Amino acid sequence: MIYSVEIRNVSKVYRLYRKPSDRLKEVLIKRPCHRAFHSLSQVSLDIPHGESLGIVGDNGAGKSTLLKIVAGTLQPTSGDVRRRGRVAALLELGAGFHYEFTGRQNIWMNASLLGLSRDEIRAREGDIIAFSELGEFIDRPIKTYSSGMVMRLAFSIATTVDPDILIIDEALSVGDHYFQKKCIDRMLEFKNSSRTILFCSHAMFLVNQLCDRAVWIDGGAVRQMGLATHVTAAYENFSRQKSQYSLPEGVSEDAPPGTSLPEDVSGDAPPGTSLPEDVSGDAPPGTPSASGGSRAGHGKPDTSPVQILSIVFNGCHGDVEMEQGEDLRVEIKYESLSDMEFFVAAGIRRNDDLACHVTSMARVFGKPLKGPGVGQVTLHYRGLPFLHGNFSVVAFAMDSSHLHCFHKKESPRFSIKPLDTWENEMGLLRLDHEWILD
Repeated sequence: MIYSVEIRNVSKVYRLYRKPSDRLKEVLIKRPCHRAFHSLSQVSLDIPHGESLGIVGDNGAGKSTLLKIVAGTLQPTSGDVRRRGRVAALLELGAGFHYEFTGRQNIWMNASLLGLSRDEIRAREGDIIAFSELGEFIDRPIKTYSSGMVMRLAFSIATTVDPDILIIDEALSVGDHYFQKKCIDRMLEFKNSSRTILFCSHAMFLVNQLCDRAVWIDGGAVRQMGLATHVTAAYENFSRQKSQYSLPEGVSEDAPPGTSLPEDVSGDAPPGTSLPEDVSGDAPPGTPSASGGSRAGHGKPDTSPVQILSIVFNGCHGDVEMEQGEDLRVEIKYESLSDMEFFVAAGIRRNDDLACHVTSMARVFGKPLKGPGVGQVTLHYRGLPFLHGNFSVVAFAMDSSHLHCFHKKESPRFSIKPLDTWENEMGLLRLDHEWILD
């Protein structure tokens, strides 16, 4: 296999000084006066010829550093990068432009740096100007351009000089929707003509649409690499979970600023619905159901008259990985220690605490259960409609009025694998639908 880019054990370490004079002090006393910051640590990647590779990760993870090293504008501290073919890169906005020069002069300067001859530049100058749609502004200094105009010119140059490897680092985020579409169409042309693309973006939709594979950079290292749909799904799950941990207790990440959700509702239950003892977290102090109890997975409460003993998916104990549209059979085992009447309820919760569905067996069986003894109920979901994600089931033992929760327990995780190919569907659910051309 022919690789357009080979990255071998690349690391980048920056020296951080508290003040400028520490640089001179370090030279004079011949002792370190800096703190080492590892932006990249032993990154190795092989990018085949003609592949589109998406790069995702949090801000500060090292994505831009990696792309600069691949583009050749930054040298690694250690490791090696091999490139085959002409490289054109859109990194920081306006990088490589002289702001006192006009747009036309910058076309000539940048194209020359990319290795084009004068005849080649002259032949492509008109196409660059036409694609950028800058018109009369092309002969004005770059310093008079807006950020969107700078992006138009940079993208036009990078994609019209016929590169073998195109690198784009979040450059499209400053453009208007019309020109973004033009850029995406141009990149799809590149992809279909077997050019190599490295595309970094926080827009998972674009990564899935443009890229065959993706790599997730976290803390300067490769955390995951594989099919774009798989990697972006894993990164989205991680981001949702991290976002949930950073929010104040009782506030959903989907709620508007300042909204305090009811303690027993995670965000999507209709008004007036009381989910059993809070699907999204702990019950408030003083709640009767919380006395003598504990959170799911932290052991049985001592005083509860009914206990949820176990939750099993499709006959398997522990975490389960499922395909899209597969049935989910939830077996809930319980034990009643008295002759008190009760119902079993259950809800599906995403890993960011979003309540996806909550139901009670009272909806079907009007007569409550009654102890003492051990029993089991089964909740059968036919063809789960989730596109992808990590989920769990929370089971509840409720009194006959559904106002008091005796006990709750959270299951192991079940995960829905994303499809191997991008099919123009995103979000939480895969809904049965059809398009009709009138």
